[in-house]
Amino acid sequence: MQDQTFSNSDELLRSLSFCVIDLETTGGNPDTEKIIEVGMIKIEGRKICEERSFLINPKKDIPDFVQKLTGIRKADVEHAPAIEEVIDEIIQFIGTSILVAHNTSFDIPFLNGVLKRLQKPTLDNKVICTNIMTKYMIPDIMSSNLNYMSQIFNIPHSQAHRAIEDARATSHLLLKYMEIFESKNIRKVNQLYYPRNKFELDRAIIEPDEGLSKVEELLKNLESPSILTVKGDNGVILTILPLKNPSLETLEVMKYLEGFRWTQIHLRLCGPFIEGLFFMNSNFIKIPETYRKKTIDYLKARHQLPPAPKLMEEHDFVITPHLISGQFIVYSFLNFSPYSQLIFKFPSHKKKLHQFLGGQVGRFENQQKGKKKIFIQNDIRDIFLSLFKNALVSDPTLYLTLRIADIKDEKKVYLDQIEHLALKETDRYKFPTKHL
Repeated sequence: MQDQTFSNSDELLRSLSFCVIDLETTGGNPDTEKIIEVGMIKIEGRKICEERSFLINPKKDIPDFVQKLTGIRKADVEHAPAIEEVIDEIIQFIGTSILVAHNTSFDIPFLNGVLKRLQKPTLDNKVICTNIMTKYMIPDIMSSNLNYMSQIFNIPHSQAHRAIEDARATSHLLLKYMEIFESKNIRKVNQLYYPRNKFELDRAIIEPDEGLSKVEELLKNLESPSILTVKGDNGVILTILPLKNPSLETLEVMKYLEGFRWTQIHLRLCGPFIEGLFFMNSNFIKIPETYRKKTIDYLKARHQLPPAPKLMEEHDFVITPHLISGQFIVYSFLNFSPYSQLIFKFPSHKKKLHQFLGGQVGRFENQQKGKKKIFIQNDIRDIFLSLFKNALVSDPTLYLTLRIADIKDEKKVYLDQIEHLALKETDRYKFPTKHL
């Protein structure tokens, strides 16, 4: 079945049986620690059909931190069965299903450790980790823990760190991903285990057999900033267009694309429009010279904006919400290059953010002797600065601009400003709920 190609995604996904499992334990080492709770959910035909849970007597003390984390006390498990008494029932429930967990590298070794100790065959089921799957499908995500994933996908998860509740949340996350796989036309089982290159939620790849009509369909339904990249023979980039509101630019873009002989068109969500500009600046050198003027002419005709030659002198840092809810991007104008940006999660990365900004200021003052280094491709410098300036001016509430003095201020008022921005723009782009 692994290499079988199905006629449609729904047929493939309905043919599979999954067993979602979650364990609570006395600690992290499967050689020395014990299972205290098992939760299992069976999914068949893309529906949850059965569930099973067990409290397990570990026959050892449950550490205080585990009791606080799980809410499971000694009294809860002292009359529960030992793992030896229920392991056969657990293995029977799993059967030949694909095993799913949000951290398979934790759960599976604990089960196999029990089986080895009892001299029983270890599990040889196919395994899917929804945590790893998440990182493939949302590459820029800073945190993929189950609580956060439940939050951004609106999955009920009322009692975290209880096995059956975590298994239910993981099951709903898997079902959500199945919907996405269907929309992206998954055809092979192996693509479930390695959902990369075609299944990232922030991008779509259009092939010639789908035609420009597919590009038009996607653009018409996109209202948040995106990047359109056209590739020719051997993957050569022919043009890069940062799009501020694709649905409003569809007609002009479609007319522009008629002039290309393309092999692939990539469309990628980028959150803030300036991220699209940043991507264009990083990759413009890859466009053959004959196509660069074509790109610049389109952008100048489309936007017709006044020049902004002093933009880089007016700001030292710009902070703006990232595409992913709860994440932010900081751009440094002190050393403006593809390596001078940072994605961080607020407020958990406050310290990391302050260290990054302080490091940029220190390098600017000590190594650069107070001179900014600005790396913008010469061909696009004027249009880049004009579009960047326009983005800051046209939507000022979306961008927080800072000077060196703000970073060096001992009161760190700028952190309060970021917190205000975070509260105001909690889910600006509705991603990944809304995705390509």
